[in-house]
Amino acid sequence: MKFVKRISLFFIYPCSMFSLGFIANMAIMEYFYPGEHKEQVQLETLPAEEIKEEPVEVSFHEEPVVTANTHYVVQQYNTVTGETVEEEVDAPDKFVGLDRERLVQEIKEYNLNPSLTDMEKGFDYMELVSFSSGRVVVRKSYDFTEEEKGFFLLNENHYVVVYDHSLSHVYMNTDIKVEELPDSLQEEILNMKYVEDEGELYNFLESYSS
Repeated sequence: MKFVKRISLFFIYPCSMFSLGFIANMAIMEYFYPGEHKEQVQLETLPAEEIKEEPVEVSFHEEPVVTANTHYVVQQYNTVTGETVEEEVDAPDKFVGLDRERLVQEIKEYNLNPSLTDMEKGFDYMELVSFSSGRVVVRKSYDFTEEEKGFFLLNENHYVVVYDHSLSHVYMNTDIKVEELPDSLQEEILNMKYVEDEGELYNFLESYSS
């Protein structure tokens, strides 16, 4: 009987100490991490299909750029008459791949060093009108005053006098008598004959000067 009691004490004492230790550990965990154990137990008891991760929203913003497929429109604005002529052309290679900010910078650099063709046309400046990946519109302003060339041949005191295109200044006096010209040409000069450029003017002078 004593042997049985000894065996019982041998098992009861360690079990009691283990229980006390477990309870003390749980009390400490609850004190320092309140509620964590409960949440862990609840998660462990939930079915796998009910444990869902909240989706993380990721926002992607793609900056529009000029591409080979972008409709590139050039507006040619006449600063003298106010007329605008619009034309769609291929975007310059150096513009392809640029976003709005870099395109504006490229246009500023172009204004400092325009092409010879634009300079000959009286180029003033270039500006960006609208921008998207599908369509880009730029405006080139020109002062076409220098392009308005040409001359008028008039009859003054029986002699041919050459005026500029504005008819406000005498460009040249000649020794050509109107009466000595062919009848058809006399009539044209009496009605202010127009010649387009200096080449045509000098051909006339060489043909009829004495």
